[in-house]
Amino acid sequence: MTDGVPAGGERLAPWGPREALLGIGLVAGGSVALAAMLALAALSSEKPLSGALVPAVIAVPHLLMVTGAWYLGIKRYRAGWSTLGFRFPTGRLAFLLPWPALLGGIGFSGVYVAIITALGLDSLLPSGIDVDILGEGIRRLVTIVMIGLAGPLVEELFFRGFVLTALAGPLGTLRAAAVTSVIFAAGHIDLGVMVPFFVSGMLLSWLFLRTRSIWPPFLAHATQNLLALWLITAA
Repeated sequence: MTDGVPAGGERLAPWGPREALLGIGLVAGGSVALAAMLALAALSSEKPLSGALVPAVIAVPHLLMVTGAWYLGIKRYRAGWSTLGFRFPTGRLAFLLPWPALLGGIGFSGVYVAIITALGLDSLLPSGIDVDILGEGIRRLVTIVMIGLAGPLVEELFFRGFVLTALAGPLGTLRAAAVTSVIFAAGHIDLGVMVPFFVSGMLLSWLFLRTRSIWPPFLAHATQNLLALWLITAA
């Protein structure tokens, strides 16, 4: 062990598993509290909740992610934002790597859906996004920006820039990527996306570790989300 880093593990950030667990707890607890408040509001109202709440429902967990990463990482350890991956990527192929990672994630998802469909396990199929959730006009634009751009940026900041870097020292990069990807997949709630999102999480973690930057995984993540939104709205 050298400077508190176990043999075989590379310390990527001054924070560690304790801060990662606190950050995950903050996001999970806040999201559960929000869901409970919405459920109570729905029960106490004779009318269905307004679709205008959708952007707020999306925004709250992401704001908690930014708050957790900033307070438990940047502020507590007086670290620069570059520690979370806000830096120019290393390697000449840094901006070419997102595309094979993106195709790999999409390809695996297609194979997964085909296998699950052939087995008749419909409960394990991704539920998808109802186009009505996107709304119309300005609300649709705001929701698409949040799901397609802001969401991927914040999720890469939190899962790769904050959680992955916290776990890399004690666990080693491979196990840290696996644990982070499990949490990333579980955070999307839908049982049908757990396996595909775990694989996507591993690919995004690989991009982050390879380039030491948040931008290549963000590029792959945002492109996949925007493609999914395009397919939904074009259907």
